[in-house]
Amino acid sequence: MATQQIVPVVCANCRTQFNAPVVPIIDGQNPALKSAFLQGRFNAVQCPQCGFVNPLNLPMFYYDLEKELALVLSPNSLSLSGPEQDKIIGSLTNSVVNSLPAEQRKFYLLNPKLFLTFDSIVKAVLEADGITEEVLETQKAKVKLLEEFLQVRDEAALQAKVKEHDAELDRDFFEILTASMQAAQMEGNRAGAQALYALRSVLAQLSSQGQQAVTEIDNSLGLVHITSREDLLEKLQNASGDEEFEAFMAAGHPLLDYTFFQQLTAQIDELAKAGNGKQADALKNLRTKILDTKAQQEEQSRAALQKSVALLREILQSRDPQKVLADNLDQIDEPFFAILSANIEEARRQNQNEAAQAMEMIGNMAMAMLQESMANSA
Repeated sequence: MATQQIVPVVCANCRTQFNAPVVPIIDGQNPALKSAFLQGRFNAVQCPQCGFVNPLNLPMFYYDLEKELALVLSPNSLSLSGPEQDKIIGSLTNSVVNSLPAEQRKFYLLNPKLFLTFDSIVKAVLEADGITEEVLETQKAKVKLLEEFLQVRDEAALQAKVKEHDAELDRDFFEILTASMQAAQMEGNRAGAQALYALRSVLAQLSSQGQQAVTEIDNSLGLVHITSREDLLEKLQNASGDEEFEAFMAAGHPLLDYTFFQQLTAQIDELAKAGNGKQADALKNLRTKILDTKAQQEEQSRAALQKSVALLREILQSRDPQKVLADNLDQIDEPFFAILSANIEEARRQNQNEAAQAMEMIGNMAMAMLQESMANSA
């Protein structure tokens, strides 16, 4: 069970002081929490004033019952005295042990291994997973390469960089890129997720291994990868049922524009002129189904956004926003974070800094509650 705490934070960028919720205990059997921890995103909070994301340098307890791991990070930069460090480790240990059923309270949990740097504890977790330092260095190089690609703005430069690093754009690279994309979605960072998705699509098309790697990754994760309007139309024509058809529609929604329907209509006209009336009718029926499904999904999206707007208004007007969040945790989803982000940006644009700060705190509370909920359900 994760125990949420509220800690004071001083933004490293603008020195604004604010409070933020944190979760100091990580269950290594929870994939979402483990991934966030290993990527250094766990307990990283956004400044309500300047938007800078501050990674918090806090003591943390990482445990994995399956691998019998009990690790404590007590950053040496905190300069804790021996008694202070022992007190914190004891408190974290008690929180972990007390949250577990009696049969899971093993001796190794009472004697966690101490680490003084984040890199050293991450290395220990990865070694327990069978990941060698050589593999870790390779992954770091791919993460660095991904960051370099994100900085490229010129199409010609991007193509040149893909050609230069084509051998490195393998399955492992696209797994890292996909994981980063999913992490951005989970955090409500819609713009970041869209940027990563767009980059993944471009790199998949330009690199020699990209298309196959992305297809394999998406299939293993149950994701839908659509490369073009032509690819979307082919998938819609060959959908095995309504559920798959609707999944393709949702994944390819950005491609369902005027050009898509113009191309589809041109195909219908060509088939009709060639005397292929049966195929032309089939495409006409498909076009009707696409339009109907598109309208339904857009209406559902509007309804979800309206619901999120109403929930945000309720939270902002409540004397106990934390309770409202807790009571409606099942409604804290991507539309909610999209509405929240839009409102924060608008408040900042109008120099309503107090309102923006209040909504930033709501976002932090919501993320902490979701993290805790995921940890409890693991």
